[in-house]
Amino acid sequence: MKKLLLPLTAGLILFGCADKKAQEQSLRDSVIAIHEKVMGEDGKLEDSKTALGAFVKANPTGPLVDSANLLTGKLTLADSAMMIWMHDFNPELNKSHDENMAYLQKQKRLVIQIDSQMNAALNASNKFIAKTKTK
Repeated sequence: MKKLLLPLTAGLILFGCADKKAQEQSLRDSVIAIHEKVMGEDGKLEDSKTALGAFVKANPTGPLVDSANLLTGKLTLADSAMMIWMHDFNPELNKSHDENMAYLQKQKRLVIQIDSQMNAALNASNKFIAKTKTK
C-alpha cells in the first residue's frame, strides 16, 4: 500500500504544480490579449488627435476649441496611461502562485480600465469630429 501511495502523491503534487503554472500562463495570456487589443487602437487614437488638432488649427477662436482641446487631453491621458502600464508591467513571474495570480489579476483590472478609458475618449472624439465635419 505504501508503495502505491508514494507515486500517487508525487503525481498529484507534480500535476498540481503544472496546473498552477497553467493558471498563471492563462491569466498572463489574458492580460497580454487585452493589451494587444488596446494597442491595436493606437492608430485610431493618433488619427483622432490629428483630426482634433486640425480642427483647432482651422478654428483657433471658435466656440468649440475648448471642447476639442479637452478631448485631445483625454486621448493623451489614455495613451499615457497605456505607456505607463506597459513600462510597469512585468510578465516574468517569480513569486509564489498566490502572489503571481494576485499580481496578474491586478494587472488585468488595470489594463481593462485603460481600455475603457481609451474607448470613452475615442468615442467622444469621434462624435465631436463627426459633428464638426458636417458644419
